[in-house]
Parts: sequence; C-alpha cells; structure tokens
Amino acid sequence: MSETGTRDFRNKVPLYTMLSAIVLFTHFATLKLQHWDGIMWLVGLATGLGYIIWLMSEANVSITEQEKGATQKDRGTCELYVFGRILTVFSAIILDTQWQGFSFIMLLGFVLFAGGIAFRLNAIDTLGKFYSHRVRLVEAHSVVDTGPYQWVRHPAYTGMLMAHLGFVLVFFNIYACLALLLVLAPAIVKRIIVEETALFELPGYPQYAECHKRLVPGIW
Repeated sequence: MSETGTRDFRNKVPLYTMLSAIVLFTHFATLKLQHWDGIMWLVGLATGLGYIIWLMSEANVSITEQEKGATQKDRGTCELYVFGRILTVFSAIILDTQWQGFSFIMLLGFVLFAGGIAFRLNAIDTLGKFYSHRVRLVEAHSVVDTGPYQWVRHPAYTGMLMAHLGFVLVFFNIYACLALLLVLAPAIVKRIIVEETALFELPGYPQYAECHKRLVPGIW
C-alpha cells in the first residue's frame, strides 16, 4: 500500500471501528440481557440502547473526518484511545456481571452514563467545526471558552470518562474496571498531552490553560 493509501486508511479507522463496534456491541449486549429481568433488564437495556445511539450520533464526525485529510499531530493516540474504549466496553458486556440482581449502583451508573454522554455531546456541539477525532488544527482555529469549556479544557474527554465509568457500573466486573482504569483513562491522558502540544500553538491558549484544568475542575 502506498504512503497516501496508508494515510487514507488510518484516517478512516475511527469510522470503520465505530461501524464494526455497533454490530458487535448489539450482538453481545443482546446475549447479555437475555439472562436479565425486571428493573435490572430495563436499566441494562436503556444503557445498551444509549450506547448504540451515542455511537451513531458521533458517526457523522467520523464521516466528515475523511474530508479533513491526514494529520501528523495525532501520534497514534486515536488508535490507543479506541482500543481502550473497545476493551472497556466489551469486557463489561461479554464477561459475567457481578450483580446477581438489580442494584442501586446500576442506577447510579446509568445516571453517570447519561450525564457523561450529554456533557460530551454538548462539548462537541460547542466546539463545532473545530472538533475532530484526530488531533489537528483547522483553518481559523481559535480558543473556545464557552459552554462546558468554561469549566475544563477538555470536557469531551471528561464526558467520555464519566460515561464509561457509568457503563462499567451498570455491567460491572473487575476486568472492565481494570480496563477503564489501566487502559482507557491513561490513553485519554496521553491523548490530551499530545493534543495540547498542538493547542498551545493557538494564540491565547496558554493564557486559557492557566485558568482552566484539563479534565476535573480544581484537580487536573
């Protein structure tokens, strides 16, 4: 494969991965939920459907990503981030869930899950044309400090972590928890560090960064 072909393929990885994930996720989630009943089944169903709708809602970003061309700023962090997300989610829905019946922790998980998705989608909508699944700066790129960006510098990743923490609590097992803590979360941290190498090139971003934490207000 030529260098151009390789770049084009890498640029389409998020889209291919998302479409494959939707199919596989639907299959394994169906197998999981057929052994649940009552409120436990309802919470699991709502969480599973919510995840599928979430993936589909971001599919448009993956499609438009192809029109933006290749970028050398990503440094492989997109693939690492996608791997961490897949490992976390599929560990939760394929392996046995610790809960033997409905637990209020599941309900807490669903609230975190839904809140995290809403927070992330709000961040994506606020960033508008500047948002990308790949690390890149686009024409006329400028600092955004409205909406959720008035609280943290990377609210889309804050929402991502919240949503997956909630998902893991609904379908809890120790392996999904470890995947979240040891793979997905570090992948997001690494991605933020790489992303900010580019963002600090923007006029005004260093000043914005001085007043806003990355993921959690007052912490980091």
